Amino acid sequence: MYRAWPVADVVDFDGWVARRAAGVTQRANSVLPIGAPEDLQNTLKKVETHYLSQGLVPRFQVGPASRPEGLDELLAARGYQIGSPTLVQTAEIAKVLELIPDDGRRVDISSAPDDAWMDLWWREDGRGGAEAQEIARGILTDGRARYASIHEQGTITAIARLALVDDWAGLYCVVVDPAFRRQGRALALMRGLLLEATTLGIDRAWLQVIAGNEPARALYARLGFETVSQYHYRIRP
Repeated sequence: MYRAWPVADVVDFDGWVARRAAGVTQRANSVLPIGAPEDLQNTLKKVETHYLSQGLVPRFQVGPASRPEGLDELLAARGYQIGSPTLVQTAEIAKVLELIPDDGRRVDISSAPDDAWMDLWWREDGRGGAEAQEIARGILTDGRARYASIHEQGTITAIARLALVDDWAGLYCVVVDPAFRRQGRALALMRGLLLEATTLGIDRAWLQVIAGNEPARALYARLGFETVSQYHYRIRP
């Protein structure tokens, strides 16, 4: 997942990976604590100073693999607030494809997102102006990926991204124009991208879903996705 959402500006603080991308997306502007610093309190102060000096709120992405153990409790005691509890789910692609019927929609797949793809994603999920959008484009295109879109009557109605990491495929950025929702387009995008993954020899997929998003969780459960991990953010107020 770290490699699927690459960030150019990364600083290692004794095992803690501090990512920074001008505030564009939480993940790209948070600490991934994959190592245990020798001097925990000193490293924490350095990380906080690093983010605050750039006008960013210190933020940690905390999960089962976070180090050291007890980091979540430490951050909570320091006043860090919890945010965006997220489930990580996986499935065998062949089984998912068996459960998504072909509805006949054409799904275009490319190796790079065009401006229409970016504009739809940014309109629904983006924060900021043109400069922030270009930073987001860099994040989305720096790693190996495929980009799916559905065009109807000259209009792009739905988009999605498939990150490719070794023998895994990750589903990201599934967005359907509000005027065209609840008509099967998200499933068509998923089907198209997962079929593409099979042509590349990939047979396993992952996705991330906000824990409180019950409709999305129900859909993914029907498609055979199972929760294998979880994470949340700890954000300094």
